[in-house]
Order: sequence, then structure tokens, then C-alpha cells
Amino acid sequence: MSTGPLFPASQELFALARALADAQGPPDRMSDAEIGRIVGFESARTSRWKHGQIEVCDAAQLLALSVALDADVAVLAHVAAGSLGAAEALAVLGDESRLVGFLSERIVLAADGQSLTLAGGRGGQARVVRHGPGRYERSMRRMGGGAKQGRGRELAALLADDDEGTAEIFSNLTGQGTGVTGAVARTGPEALIAAGRLRPNLVVLDLFIIGMDGFAALRALSSHESTRSATLIATSLSVTPELERAALGCGASEVLQRPLRARALGRLVGRLRRRGA
Repeated sequence: MSTGPLFPASQELFALARALADAQGPPDRMSDAEIGRIVGFESARTSRWKHGQIEVCDAAQLLALSVALDADVAVLAHVAAGSLGAAEALAVLGDESRLVGFLSERIVLAADGQSLTLAGGRGGQARVVRHGPGRYERSMRRMGGGAKQGRGRELAALLADDDEGTAEIFSNLTGQGTGVTGAVARTGPEALIAAGRLRPNLVVLDLFIIGMDGFAALRALSSHESTRSATLIATSLSVTPELERAALGCGASEVLQRPLRARALGRLVGRLRRRGA
């Protein structure tokens, strides 16, 4: 009978969290119990996680670890799903240029011919889900409608913005009956993952989105085969000539001031529909 862990990926995730906590050094170094409390575990469950007896891949847990340990959530997601080991993840997180390259190369997260996404679940929760060739789930909040993969599919638009008002307007302009499938991402890593799954024709991205440098996200989107043909619109609360030049240099076709309201979003979605007509 095997005595190994039931969930080796979760064991790797704990090893990564332990290493990141150790790197903080005294007096900020966390105990195992403190690491467990980040994801809502008491001591006994933390011990089970440490030994690979509990699967840890809930998006809320990964985001909590990301914030507490200052680690990119996309890297944590890879470790949680078993497509990246703790040692390799540490190397990626320890080198800014390698991290940007890692994210840009993995808009569609891949492992052993499978892809990995943060997929929606009950009660607004989400889990890291591994997909075989025949299984499809999106890694973002759906805003209605059903996208079809491949040639002849419905037009698609992705909003990467955490402003609730903008998301609500966007949802009214896209979805069922509009000819455009719309999706919303709340963080930079989620936007890259969502873009890889949705392959949008239009991406509207807040340059100062949570969890990632927006300029790095633009470079990733404009260079990856899944999204290089998409129209990229950058947004910012303050639009200066310097910021605009930088965004255009990273692949944006336009820079708009946020928060975006109905007229601006309507113009972008309308332009997309006319292009697809």
C-alpha cells in the first residue's frame, strides 16, 4: 500500500509557502501554523496539508497566499495543479525577467498536454482545474452568452478591471443576444489566463490592475499567438503623454481614462461588432 501523499501538488505548494516564509527572515518568518491560518486551516489541517493529505487549490486560498507571501498567484496556481514544482517556482519568483517571461509564455497554462485555469464554482468560489482535450471551462466570471471555440466563433471581448460599475456596464453591452461574448478578469494573472482560454478580439486592460505590471501584461498579450491579433485598449485613472507612449510601445492601440462609462465602452464594443460584420 502506498504511503505517499494523496495530493503531491498540495505538498509542493506547502513547500513553496514554507520557503517563501523562510526567505522573509526574522522577525517576519512565519510558523507552519501561521501559514495554515492564511488559507483558513487550524493546526491539524495544516499538518495534513503539509503532508499532502489535503488538496489546496481554491482560488481564495491561492489569492490569500499570494498577498501574504508576496508571490504571483499564477505561479501558485501552477504549483497547486502540479505543473510546476516548488523549487522551480522559487526560481521563477526570484527573477523578475524570468517571471515576466513565465507569464507571457503561459497565457494558456499547460502541463502534460493539458491546460490549467481558475474555473468558477459554487458561491463565487473557484478552483484550479486541469483540463483534458475534451473539457472546457473559463477562468473568469461569465457575463452571459456561449462562446464557440475555433473558426466562425462568436466575437469575444475581455475586460480586465476591478471597478464594479465598469463591469456592470460591460455586462450589459456584451453577452447573450449581442453578438459578443464578454468576460471580466479582476487581476492581471487572471486576465492573462482568461485571454488564453477566450482568445478575445478585444481586450480592455487597466494598466494598474492588481497582481501584475499592466505594461508587462500588454507585452504578453501583444506577443502571444493566442492574442496578438486582438485590439488592446489600455486604461488608467491618469493618462499622461509619458504613460501613453509607454502603453502604445507595449502594444496598446489606444489609451483611455478610467473608470470607463457607457459611451466609451459602447464605442469599443460597437467598433468590434462592425469589424466582425
